[in-house]
Amino acid sequence: MNEDMKRLEDIIAEVESSEGLSSEEKSTLLSEAVQIMKYVQDRMVQRRDYELFSRISVRLEQYKKRHQITRNLEVAENFIRSIAFNPNNNSFKLDEIQGWKVIEQDEFDPEEIIIHSFHTEADAKQKFEELYPQGADKSAMKFLIYEAAVDVSPKAGVKKQINLSNMSESDALEEIIKKGASNFVEDITGIHNALKDEEQSGVMNSSNPTSLKDAISRRLNLQERLEKIRAKHVFELLRDNENGEKYLVKRKSWSDQNMRTAGEKYEYPDPSSDTVKVTKSTGISYSRLLEFDRFLSDEMEVSAGMALALVHPKLAKSMKADPKWRKSLSGTVDSEEVDFGRHLGSNLKEMIHEMAHKGYDSQLIFKREKGSDCIGLIRLSDVTGLLSDNSYILRDESTVSDLKSLNLMRPPPPQIDASQDLSIVGNILKHGNDCVIIKFNPENWAGSESQLIAIKKILEPGYHIMTSHDVIAYRLG
Repeated sequence: MNEDMKRLEDIIAEVESSEGLSSEEKSTLLSEAVQIMKYVQDRMVQRRDYELFSRISVRLEQYKKRHQITRNLEVAENFIRSIAFNPNNNSFKLDEIQGWKVIEQDEFDPEEIIIHSFHTEADAKQKFEELYPQGADKSAMKFLIYEAAVDVSPKAGVKKQINLSNMSESDALEEIIKKGASNFVEDITGIHNALKDEEQSGVMNSSNPTSLKDAISRRLNLQERLEKIRAKHVFELLRDNENGEKYLVKRKSWSDQNMRTAGEKYEYPDPSSDTVKVTKSTGISYSRLLEFDRFLSDEMEVSAGMALALVHPKLAKSMKADPKWRKSLSGTVDSEEVDFGRHLGSNLKEMIHEMAHKGYDSQLIFKREKGSDCIGLIRLSDVTGLLSDNSYILRDESTVSDLKSLNLMRPPPPQIDASQDLSIVGNILKHGNDCVIIKFNPENWAGSESQLIAIKKILEPGYHIMTSHDVIAYRLG
């Protein structure tokens, strides 16, 4: 990957410095750069998935041992039961029932929005004419009256679905488990196959063909290797009976013979267990992998939110913050206070002073309203480079928007829910990210209830930043 990045840098330098390049030559170089970037991105995703697959594989065996389970089907049933109504469970669907909606603003309270739902367009138009007798032009009409989901129909299954609307809660749950567990067993097999060699699994997981010819060659080559492995096992067991007819030695006879001759190979080379079919890796979403990873831990892993709550009292002293309460960077919507994290209108001089004196390597930038989303990140190293340039004058009235106009505001860092495992944060940080945004919403908590109770005493609902300092402080503590 380092060679690819070096080549990418060479291409950028060549395009920037060579005025004599024709448009065709530039196009060729840029096409190569795009291919390299796509390849590097794919490799990073594969590495991330491989790390998660490895952890899941280990945790799977630990889980089976703790619960005295021998079959993956039983693990799958327990997992589907734990996420039966979760959006990441693809054996449970909520099919939308489309209708029409009309919006209305309360006459006495402008903050009160009323949404009227109708199953037919005619009924919706009647309500619209009642609310807006003077009508509306096209620009307003499409927002005042529109087509949208007015209800949902619960169903179980992926291909062959069963309607759950008229079932009891317990019957619906059992139907979801029955439909989902058998499919998820295949996903577990796929996770194991992703960690195996191609010749063990038949899955082309260590191949990245660069041309049509190469793709065909690699596919046929793996097919031949699989067939030769099975053929080798066949010939190890192949014998002639008294009539010269070929037969395969039975498992018991083969084992007895190996024991008598003190042979080294005690494992029966069963050709029926050898795969000769080349397949693709199982398609399982990253979010579902994370759900399975959390399930296998039996909630023994600490969440990112819990780690922040535990280290805050220790780190707050050096930052001159309240050790008993960690404020949200985005502010709380329901709070009367207007003080929250930095935005484009924040004073730049104050922000730089705070970063330098409190040891902030990175600063998140939010929209200018409480409870809003993060729109970017400022690195202290970038600010240092700017201030060392004598051509830039830092005025008292300068704002953070100056950094954006100078292209020094980076995209927002990755964001995860506070209920996710701390190990996920560690994996994100070790791949070159400065920090991770942790979103804490007590109303949408998906982790341990005992951890939630402890976290609510320390963390304000909203967005928090988590860096390597927090992870290390937690692990050392």
